[in-house]
Amino acid sequence: MQDYEILIFGAEKEYGRRNHTIIEVTHLNDTTAIRAARSLAAGRPFEVWRGIERIDFEQTAKPQQRAC
Repeated sequence: MQDYEILIFGAEKEYGRRNHTIIEVTHLNDTTAIRAARSLAAGRPFEVWRGIERIDFEQTAKPQQRAC
C-alpha cells in the first residue's frame, strides 16, 4: 500500500486563483490511485501525487517534481 495525494481543481473563483480540494489516500498501486481520482473528480481536472512525484501522466510523459 502506498500513500497518495489527490488534488481536484474547481472553478476559478477570482482571476488567477483556483478553488481546490486535497485528499490524502492509500492505494495498492498507481493505477488504482488514478482510477479513484477520476471517480472522485467527476470530470473536473485533477492531479495525483506519490510523494513528490506526479503520477497521473500518460506513459510517454515525464513526471514533474512538485515545487515546495
